[in-house]
Amino acid sequence: MSSRQHAPLVLVSNEDGSRTLPPISVQSNKQAGGYDEAWVRDLIFRHPEAIPLQEIDPSYGPLIPVCTELDTRAAGYADALFVNPLGMPTLVECKLWRNPEARREVVGQIIDYARAIRRWTFSDLQREAARARGEQGFDLVEHIRGQGHPDLDEAAFADNVSLNLAKGRVMLLVLGDGIREGVEAIADYIQNTAALQFTFGLVEAQVFDLGEGRRIVQPRVLARTLIVNRTVIDLARPDLAVSEDAEESETDLQAPRELDERQRWMKAFWTELLDGLRLDDAEQPLANVRAAANIFFPLAPRSNIWITCYFLESGSRMGVFLASRKNSPLAQEIVRKLAEEREQIEREIGIPMGWPTSAAGKIEPYSFKEFRPLRDDRFRREQLEWFRKAINSYVNAFRPRVANLVREIADNSGAVQS
Repeated sequence: MSSRQHAPLVLVSNEDGSRTLPPISVQSNKQAGGYDEAWVRDLIFRHPEAIPLQEIDPSYGPLIPVCTELDTRAAGYADALFVNPLGMPTLVECKLWRNPEARREVVGQIIDYARAIRRWTFSDLQREAARARGEQGFDLVEHIRGQGHPDLDEAAFADNVSLNLAKGRVMLLVLGDGIREGVEAIADYIQNTAALQFTFGLVEAQVFDLGEGRRIVQPRVLARTLIVNRTVIDLARPDLAVSEDAEESETDLQAPRELDERQRWMKAFWTELLDGLRLDDAEQPLANVRAAANIFFPLAPRSNIWITCYFLESGSRMGVFLASRKNSPLAQEIVRKLAEEREQIEREIGIPMGWPTSAAGKIEPYSFKEFRPLRDDRFRREQLEWFRKAINSYVNAFRPRVANLVREIADNSGAVQS
C-alpha cells in the first residue's frame, strides 16, 4: 500500500475548538453515506478549477466544461469533456477503486476514447457534444465565448480543435479515490502502448465528511506523463523490434480500411479472449484488441519487455513468448538474468517452454500449441482456455521478476538505461 496517504483534515472553529474530519471510506456505497462515480463526475464538471491543472499541464487550461457522457461511438461514453479556448480537448474518466479490475482497465479505456475521437473533426465534436447535452443546435464556439472569451476567433478555434484531435493532442485524466502505488505505476505503461501524443494524469480526490451533509474534496496529482512519441511494433521483422516515430503518418489519419475475413476472425477471437481473461495480477494492463495475428501485454515500466500472443497459420501454431527490444541493453540484461532462473520459472508456468537464443544473443522464452487447421472453430474453446492459462502463468512468473530486475539494475547503476 502506498505510504502517501491523506492525513485527516483538522477543522478549527472559534466556538468549538478543533476536530478532525474523517475521510469517507472508499468502501462506502451511496446508501451507506458514501458516493458514486456520477457524484464525482458532476462535482468536477461544476468545479473544473478543482483539478490541479498547473501540476499536470497548464497548456490545456482553462478547463471549460462542455458535456458529460460524451458518446465516442467506437469506445463508449467518456465521463466528461472540457475544451480550452485554444481548441485543446480534455477527457476525464472518474473511477472508484473498489473493483480491482477497474484499476487495470480504466487506463486502457480512456486511451480508447482518445483513439476514437482522433478521427473526428470540429463538427463531429460539436455534434456529439450537442447530443450529450440534449441541446439541438448547440454551438460550441458560442459556448466558449460565453465562458469569458467573447473575442474567440471561430475559424481558428475550429481548425485548432480538428488538428488537435487528428494529432491525438488530448489531455486524459483519470480521477478516482483511494488510488494506490500499483495504479500510479500503470501510467508508466503508456509509453509502451500509446499511439498518440497526449498528456496523461492520475488525480486522486479524497472526500472528507464535514457533517450535516457537508463534504470537503481534496484533489491531488499522483502521476503524470507527457507522450511525445508513438510506439510501433514492426510485425514484418522476425525479432518484433520496437521502433518509435515522432509524428503520426498520413496513412494513420485516413479512414480505416474494411477488414477482410481473416482480420475479422482475428479481431473477434482476441475480443473474446480478453473479455473472458481473468488474471491473478489485477494491475497487469490488458492487451489492445487488434485485427491481426498478434496482441501484446506490456510488462514492467521502462523494461521494453512484453508478452506476445500470436497465431502462425503457416505452422498451424499458436503461442506466447517473452519479447524484448533488441537494441535495449536493459531489456537484454533482464532477459539474461531471467534465463538463470529457467528451471524455477518453468515449474511456475507449468506448460512446456523453450528458451532459444539467436545468433545475436537474444533470448525469447516461449510456449506453443498446434491445431490443424488453426482457425477451425471446433477448437475455439480449447484455444481460448490454453491462451488464458498461458497468459496468466507468464504474467505471474515474469512480471514481478522483470519489475524487480528493473529496480535492482537501477539501484546498481544509479539510473536505468533503457
